[in-house]
Amino acid sequence: MVLRKRDSEFRHLGVSYLEFKRVEMDRVLTGFLMRVNHNGQTSKMVRGKTLANEFVDEFRAQEHAEKFQGFRDSPDIARRWIETQLLDMVNRGRPNQAVAGLRPLHGLTYKFRNHHHSRAYGADAQLYEMLRHARGGRGTMALEKIRAFFFTGLDPALGTQLAGTGVDVETQAVLHLNSQVKQDSPATVKGWYSAPPLCAGQSDLLADDVLRLLSLQDLLPRIVMVEYLKILFAFHLALSQLKAMKLLPSAVERSAAEPTCGPENCPSGKGGSADGFASCPFRVGLLVDAAGVPGTPVAALAEHSADIWLRRVPGFVRAGYVVRKLGEFADHLADAKEITRPSRGFFTVAELLQYAGEAYRDRREQFFASRMDTLLDETPIDEQPEGVRPLLGAGMGLGAFEKYIELIMAYRGKYHYDYIVETIDSLLLKNRPGAVITQPHRGRRRFVMDSALLEVLVQIALLRPNPRGTRSRFPYHTELLRLDEFMDTLRTRYGLYVDRLPADDGFPTSGFEEQAALRSNAEAFTTRMREIGFYSDLSDAYLTQVITPRFAISLDGAVTTGWR
Repeated sequence: MVLRKRDSEFRHLGVSYLEFKRVEMDRVLTGFLMRVNHNGQTSKMVRGKTLANEFVDEFRAQEHAEKFQGFRDSPDIARRWIETQLLDMVNRGRPNQAVAGLRPLHGLTYKFRNHHHSRAYGADAQLYEMLRHARGGRGTMALEKIRAFFFTGLDPALGTQLAGTGVDVETQAVLHLNSQVKQDSPATVKGWYSAPPLCAGQSDLLADDVLRLLSLQDLLPRIVMVEYLKILFAFHLALSQLKAMKLLPSAVERSAAEPTCGPENCPSGKGGSADGFASCPFRVGLLVDAAGVPGTPVAALAEHSADIWLRRVPGFVRAGYVVRKLGEFADHLADAKEITRPSRGFFTVAELLQYAGEAYRDRREQFFASRMDTLLDETPIDEQPEGVRPLLGAGMGLGAFEKYIELIMAYRGKYHYDYIVETIDSLLLKNRPGAVITQPHRGRRRFVMDSALLEVLVQIALLRPNPRGTRSRFPYHTELLRLDEFMDTLRTRYGLYVDRLPADDGFPTSGFEEQAALRSNAEAFTTRMREIGFYSDLSDAYLTQVITPRFAISLDGAVTTGWR
């Protein structure tokens, strides 16, 4: 049986904007910058043409020889530079390679994307809405900082290039191309609305990390900062999805939102603090293999940790379908004037869960019994998959709504499981720089801590809000941080466990073997910190074993290289 679209539709914007497909962070960032430029909306500009040699020919043109000196004299070098530094390619290096667009080194690169090859599958919207709804105005500040960084060299009012602006060659190339395309405008998408994320604290944490990281933009090369942001965005999108996999099934089971959740009550991440995460019942816990060597005791623990999270996917899919179908039920009641639609125009997840309660049981059963009759008219119970037939009979005592959900899960559960796992893999940058998960050929997934992500997180962890505020050139200053304090920060702020086991996520107890494995993991973590240049053993004294920042920023804004 092929389900109708109304029955199989899964996505609910209150749960996630993700379409659950494999995503590439270059394309996610490109789409995100488009939304930043249009206050959350997409652009009306849709380029379907496959770009091939246009970018190369443009820079080698005679009329631009003065602006891009040397490009005409060295065509092969120019082509390679453009392809590696400017272009985002699909199937790079293969006969069927094509240009997806420009790499997101500037905010205007979205104007040159090929729509068919540069899809973000909702990850750009999820990222934008997380920042939009961060509390205390920090999300708005983060979006403004992102705009200022990525749209450099542009007049904010006119969108034209500012004369005399000193920019790097990549930015100069993008600004040159922008002068030759028409001005775009935001597009209105039917059914789109700005929904608050399931976890307010995760949004706050993302905004705080962005503000801290961008405070270093004048100290780091632009291309390095862009790579840092891509890794950070992917990491937070993954954490948000993992937390939803714990939070949503629990809320659906109790037919109400968790009392400590929501913008008003959630203490996690508020004001950039990680203290509230310790009390969050849905905090994420990932045991990471710091050495990254398969076959070790730590690797086995990290594989078990990854397996625990994979087992949560079916429960999330079922809970997602419950919310989606309750939304359709609520819309039906609103259209029939039986309830009043919220003034904002849409129902939040917390509001929808009330329609799963006893007060609406009879009306709910009537609505979904009608849908079940339609489905069973097309395919009777005795022709349904064997695993679902007992659930559809009267002997199980299930209501029409529960039967309806079970039937949809029988047909679509595996489909969504595969795509959600693929999405999580891509957001955790599996087997790529910045990875939190890896999987050898025909092997099991396990959580790891790649050096590129570690470098981003240590840069953030060393920064503290400057108590002098606007009196200082930098809004943050650096402080000394011991290695054990940094591991505590990784655990409490992000749920990355190195020297302990996440008790709530598959490790209720630990024995001597596990403790020995964790000690070796902490030693491997120390080695990794040395390798990326942030840690050195000055002596055996415990208090002197500190992490050294690459740029030491004092309270008065003075910057030196390392601690003096």
